[in-house]
Amino acid sequence: MNSLVKFLIGADAPLSHPKRLPAARIAGWAGAAYLAYAAATYLDLKSGLPVVFCWLLGLVLGAPFAFAFTRPLLAWRLAFLTGILGGLPVQLHHRTPFSWHPALLVAQFVILVAVASRYRAAVSGWAWLSMAALVTISFYPADRIPLMEIVTVLMGAGWLAHRRAENRLRSVLPEGSTPPGGAAPVEAVRPAAG
Repeated sequence: MNSLVKFLIGADAPLSHPKRLPAARIAGWAGAAYLAYAAATYLDLKSGLPVVFCWLLGLVLGAPFAFAFTRPLLAWRLAFLTGILGGLPVQLHHRTPFSWHPALLVAQFVILVAVASRYRAAVSGWAWLSMAALVTISFYPADRIPLMEIVTVLMGAGWLAHRRAENRLRSVLPEGSTPPGGAAPVEAVRPAAG
């Protein structure tokens, strides 16, 4: 249950390399600007919704990516909420094949990989489950399984990267020390008694 609380309201862990913070912020904001523009123009051309509403919806849908690399849990929470709130009016209007611009789906994939690469499998599992709910709400039945297969493979790669980084820290840091980012103290790896 601790992982669910962490997923829902927990604070994001700080970046392991603070020197990368400016680049992460620039990449996040640049991606958010592109996604807002792409979503707004896509919705304007395909949805039949009023232009002003399309541009507001585009800004809302692109905004979570601004936090993708610095605060991935916050970015995912925002992407999930905006995916639901932004997708419902489009689906109710029945004009586009997707509830958002396809690039926003890729942005959600990137955010999920960032979550999986920075958090344990228990927290990442909740992110995967919430993506499954979002896909179920937002896509046609024929598209759901292939999309979730893609999400599973990408998040699995992120989780493997997280595990390898943890193992590297265990081999480098002495027992009982705390790794950068405030994670739990490193425990010695002992062979099982047999």
